[in-house]
Amino acid sequence: MKWFERLYFGTWQLGGQFKKLSPDYIESLLLFAISSGIRRFDTAAVYGGGKVEEMIGSWLPGYAVIVTKIPAVKKPDLKTRTPISEFYTPDHLDRNVEGSLDRLKRTQVDTVLLHNWLPSWSSDAIPILQHLQKMKSGNTTRRVGISLPDDFSSVISDEALPYIDVIEAPFNPNQRWVLNQLPSLLAMKKEILLRSLFCQGKLLTSHTAELLVKDALQLQTSVVIGMTTEEQITRNINYLKGVVT
Repeated sequence: MKWFERLYFGTWQLGGQFKKLSPDYIESLLLFAISSGIRRFDTAAVYGGGKVEEMIGSWLPGYAVIVTKIPAVKKPDLKTRTPISEFYTPDHLDRNVEGSLDRLKRTQVDTVLLHNWLPSWSSDAIPILQHLQKMKSGNTTRRVGISLPDDFSSVISDEALPYIDVIEAPFNPNQRWVLNQLPSLLAMKKEILLRSLFCQGKLLTSHTAELLVKDALQLQTSVVIGMTTEEQITRNINYLKGVVT
């Protein structure tokens, strides 16, 4: 894979939770990313209350590859064993995916992920995952999957895995539990997106960004990196070019 096939521009920071950025600045940043060769963008329906998806839809070209995430009806508590039916239903998925497509100004998005996932979800999650899979045949999306929370620290059940194409998970020196299941996931041809490499910048006081990126890339995965300056974009691209042919 080429470097631009393994780098996803993370857009959580563009929603204002981390730092307030003007719409003009965000437009300039996204266009700089595109002109620099970045083609893949990771977003979610909840980022900026939907505003980030709207900006992506307004400013990114049609060939940009978009991963978006659908929130649960309410945020699950990892300490509970509440069934998935209390958080996701087919109607909820349909409404939210349609809303994301409208904001993104697209009829199809490359990847749709469930933004929430509990370790206890297993065979009970199959109907919801099957509903996501049906969206592929309807040309709403090309791939489906799940995004794992920061404190997941478990494994995805064998019952659910056949219905999952893509898995997004945190990975950094403090969160390495994904390694427990990574070899089998890669053997099953799942695409793994590793995020939170810098832990929202907290790890950059004790680690260099270059080493953190290289640590993830050696695992033959893709990486999701949030960037808020042109300098960061250029620097991270150079890191990938140094590792990926």
